Amino acid sequence: LPNFLIIVADDLGWSDVSPFGSEIHTPNLQILADRGIRFTDFHTASACSPTRSMLLSGTDNHIAGLGQMAETLGLHPNIWQGKVGYEGYLNYQVAALPEILQDAGYFTTMSGKWHLGMAPNQIPVKRGFDDSFSLLPGAGNHYAYEMSVSFLPPVYVRNAEYIGYKTLKDFYSTDYFATQLIESLKSNAMNSRKPFFAYLPFTAPHWPLQAPADLIAKYK
Repeated sequence: LPNFLIIVADDLGWSDVSPFGSEIHTPNLQILADRGIRFTDFHTASACSPTRSMLLSGTDNHIAGLGQMAETLGLHPNIWQGKVGYEGYLNYQVAALPEILQDAGYFTTMSGKWHLGMAPNQIPVKRGFDDSFSLLPGAGNHYAYEMSVSFLPPVYVRNAEYIGYKTLKDFYSTDYFATQLIESLKSNAMNSRKPFFAYLPFTAPHWPLQAPADLIAKYK
């Protein structure tokens, strides 16, 4: 059985990587583009959670419960509450891709942004992921310190355990998410040796716009 690795960048423009003309140095993506297939007419939804619901369900975002951004549904209950297709989370009318692959004998793991439900029965471990470290809402500080955007504090969960973001050490989202996924895959390779489905949805370059100082200096 083949292994699957899906990497998602958040709010990345079509020409923001080197294979499509960007001045930003992305050598590994360049290699993938040169040796693989470029889908140059690929379209997503206009916003975060609707796109993610389609990606993980293979169906229309309204059928999957995300007819609108998850946060927007909560902010305007007078408009959306009780309407079919606007539940605000990946609903149970659809089978999630990790659920299907888990049933087929795959080890399923993710690390990164979820944005498909905040409640304990809506988190990744409840939708087919054997192992997960996830940012549940739509955005969060890329570092582990207190956010200036106080209305949207980061909420992290490791499997079913909610993690205090101030407890995360040496945290920068892109590096941390990738490291967590690699460690999860190493653990699977040492133990079960099942084929894997790995999902790595970064929060970058979604706001807040933050990057390590050396990379900022590189592109000045």
